[in-house]
Amino acid sequence: MKAVKTVLGWIVPFMILGAGIALFLGMGTQPPPSRQERPADAAIAVRTVAAEDVREGLTIEADGVVVPLREVTLAAEVPGRIRLKAEVCDEGRFVTAGTVLFEIDPRDYELDVERLGREANQADLAIEELDEEVKQNTRLVDLASQQVELSRREVARVEGLRAGRVVTESERDRAVREELTAANALATLEGQRRVLLKRRSKLEEAKLLTASLLDKAKLDLSRTQVIAPIDGMVVEDKAEQGSFVAKGTPLVTIEDTTAAEVRTNLEMDDIARIWGGREPGEGLDRDGFNAPVTVVFRIGDAVFEWPGTLSRQEGRGLDEKTRSLPCRVRVPDPTAVRAIDRYGAAMPQLPASAPRSLLRGMFVQVLVHVPVNDPLVSIPEEAQRPSGEVWLMREGRLVVLRPRAMQASGGRLVFDARASGFIPGDRVIISPIASPHDGMAVTEPGGSEKPSTLQARVPEPEDAT
Repeated sequence: MKAVKTVLGWIVPFMILGAGIALFLGMGTQPPPSRQERPADAAIAVRTVAAEDVREGLTIEADGVVVPLREVTLAAEVPGRIRLKAEVCDEGRFVTAGTVLFEIDPRDYELDVERLGREANQADLAIEELDEEVKQNTRLVDLASQQVELSRREVARVEGLRAGRVVTESERDRAVREELTAANALATLEGQRRVLLKRRSKLEEAKLLTASLLDKAKLDLSRTQVIAPIDGMVVEDKAEQGSFVAKGTPLVTIEDTTAAEVRTNLEMDDIARIWGGREPGEGLDRDGFNAPVTVVFRIGDAVFEWPGTLSRQEGRGLDEKTRSLPCRVRVPDPTAVRAIDRYGAAMPQLPASAPRSLLRGMFVQVLVHVPVNDPLVSIPEEAQRPSGEVWLMREGRLVVLRPRAMQASGGRLVFDARASGFIPGDRVIISPIASPHDGMAVTEPGGSEKPSTLQARVPEPEDAT
C-alpha cells in the first residue's frame, strides 16, 4: 500500500497537467484582428503675427526724480546789520546773476577805507621827507670827503716841512688832529646815511602793509553787497532786513535753473547695453555714457517731453537695496518742453496746462535710447506663454522656442535674433493650442493677422537730440 501511494503521488499530477493541455488544445485558436491604418492628424487652425525687425535700437525705460543741478548758499562775508533786502530775495522768486540781494551797513568799512587811505598818504609823505634827508646827507658826505682829502694833504705837507725842521711838533699834531676830526665827521655822516636808508626800507614796508590793509578794507566794503552769482530760483530765505548777521551766517539759497538733472537707477543689464551700444572705434567718455535720453512727465492724459543726456553715474557703486546703478540724466534746457498728442506727435503749441519748466521733485519717466549692432526682433507680449515658450509656425509645423527677452516695453518683447533662434519672416502663434508639441501640424486658414498698431510710442533717438 505504501508503494502504491508513492506511485500515485507522482502519476496523478502529471495526469492533471496532461488533461489541461489537451483541453487547451481542444479549444482551438482564433484568427488575429484586422489592423486598421490610423488617419493623419488634422492641422490645427491658429492665428499668427509676424515677428518685426527692430531697426531703431533699444529704448530702456526707468523712473526718475528731478533734482537741481546745484544749489548755492550765500552767506555774510562780513559782520553787520542788513540795511537793504531786495524784493526778489523772497522764496520762489527768480533772480539773475549780478542782482544785489542784500546790503550790509557799509559805514564802518567806509571809515576803515578812509583811515587806511590817509595812513597810506602819510607813509608817502614820510618817505618823501626821508628822501630829502638822504639827499642832504649825500651832499654833506661829499663835503666831508673833500675836507678829509684836504686834511690829508695838509698833514703830508707838514710832514715834509717837519723833516726840514721848518715847522714845530705842535703844528704837526694840529694838522693830524684836523685830519682825524674830518675823518670822524665823514664816518658819522656815512653812518647817518645808512640809518636813513634803513628807515626808508622800514617806511616802504609800512607803506606796503598799509596798502594791504587798504585792499582788505576795500574788499570788505565790496562784500557788504551780497550779489547773486547765478541765474536761478530762491528756494530758502534765511535773513530779514534790519537783523544783525555775523560772518558766515547763511542768508539765502539759490537753485541753479540753467540746467536740471534727473536722478534714476538702471539695472546692470541695461548699463551693459549702454556701454556696448557704440560703433567700433567710436569715442567714449570716461564712464561710457553720454547716451541720448527723453524725459517724460505726465499730467493726467497729457504727455510732456524734454531732451537730455545720460551724463554720469552717481557715487562709486551699486545701490545695496536694489542692486542697481544710480545715474544722473542732464537736461541742458529745462524750459525746452514739448507736448505730445494722443497719436505720439509733437503739438505745435503748448497747452495752458503744460509745465513751463522741469521742477524739482517731479516724478518722471526716463527713456534711454541705445543703438544695438546685433539684429533684433519684437513680438507681442501675448505671444509668449506663461511657461516662457514662444510658438512659431514654420512650413505648416509648430516650432517651440524658449528665448530670453532683452526688453519688455509698450506691450512688446524684444529679442536678440541670433541668440533667440528667430528667423526673418517667422510667424508667431498667438492663439491657444491644446497639448502642443514640436512638429504638430498647424495652419492659418483665415490668413495672417496684421500686427497690432496700438503700441506705446517709443521716441526716436533723433527726438532726444
